[in-house]
Amino acid sequence: MTARVTFYDIPHERRFALAAKLAASAWEKKKHLILRCHPDEAAALDQHLWTFREESFVPHEICDDATGLLDPEARVVITTRDVRPIPAEVLFQLAPAEIEFARAFDSVIDIVDHTDPERLLRSRERFKTWSDLDLRPEVKKTV
Repeated sequence: MTARVTFYDIPHERRFALAAKLAASAWEKKKHLILRCHPDEAAALDQHLWTFREESFVPHEICDDATGLLDPEARVVITTRDVRPIPAEVLFQLAPAEIEFARAFDSVIDIVDHTDPERLLRSRERFKTWSDLDLRPEVKKTV
């Protein structure tokens, strides 16, 4: 069951930078992380993880099914569906997963989506759902 939920209220153009920072941190700490994104963002996020730092990259892969990993020891996986191909402790949601799927992770990180009113409303609904589950989600704002 989820122990911690954090919502990041950040500018839309900073979401990949935050994803890369958290992916690098998870990799260095030998933690498993799933980056859940919209299908039209997967290739761009993949490229960003390979190039966001001059001196290094975050080893990762894209996988949209539970058994299709190329590297069975992968620790960072990009997915566009609610699948868990690695035993990830952390779910980073650039695109929202179903709450029942997300509840299986120790930690959930959610990006507040301001790109249109409907997506913002859904972000608020997820916050309320987590609150109703007595998980007291934390909100972090950065510029």
